[in-house]
Parts: sequence; C-alpha cells; structure tokens
Amino acid sequence: MKKILLVLFSITLIYNCSSDSNSSDSSDETKQLTSKLGIWEGTGTQPGLTWTIKITLNSNEQLIEYPSLECGGYLTLISETSSQLLFRETITYNSICADQGFIELTVTSDSTMDYKYYFPNASNEKGTLGASGSISKT
Repeated sequence: MKKILLVLFSITLIYNCSSDSNSSDSSDETKQLTSKLGIWEGTGTQPGLTWTIKITLNSNEQLIEYPSLECGGYLTLISETSSQLLFRETITYNSICADQGFIELTVTSDSTMDYKYYFPNASNEKGTLGASGSISKT
C-alpha cells in the first residue's frame, strides 16, 4: 500500500511541475503580445493597389481595419515570438477584402512593424504572399 501511495504522490508531483512549466510559457507569450499593445497604422500594397491599415492590439481582442477599403474584422493570434506575430484574419464587414488570410507582423523597431498578408493554401495554412506594407505605433 505504501508503494502505491508513493507512486501516486510521485505522479502528482511530476504532473504539477509540468503544469507550472506550461503556465510560465503562456505567461511569456502574454508578455510578448503585451509589449506590442496599442494602435498601429500604415499602408499596404499589392500589384496595382495601395491601401491603409489600422491594427488595434488589445489584451482581450485584436482588430484590423482597412479604412480606405472600408472593410475590417478581427485577428486571431496563432503564434508569436519575440519579434513576430502571426494572426488569422476574419473579415466581418464589407466583403471586398479577402477573408481568412494570414497576417504576419514582424517587429523592425519599438515603433514599427512590417506587415505581410498571405492567402490560405489548399491545406488552409499560410500560402502565397499577397500583400506587404509597414505599420507604425500611433
């Protein structure tokens, strides 16, 4: 009986230690997103067209607008590193804008990021680059 209790105690201890490790990783990711919170504005281009971008990064939601195209929606964070954020874009108003693409933001300084839009591929993953631009923190 003592051996069974010892094994159960060991398993519980191992599980709790790994859970604490996972929560630390989540906390680090939140800190990385937190350092980029705010309103970012700039322009994007694709062949034959230039348009404005406005991205609002809050701790509880991320929004994207294309004011000159009169469309926008929300962003869902997929992954992040200390220098890059990858989002899935969902357009919720004015279907003139492509929907369900991927937005990649790469930090170039404390106040600027490169913007890249990727069309989804057949596997619904990041595919072909469709547009690029630059945004600055306002």
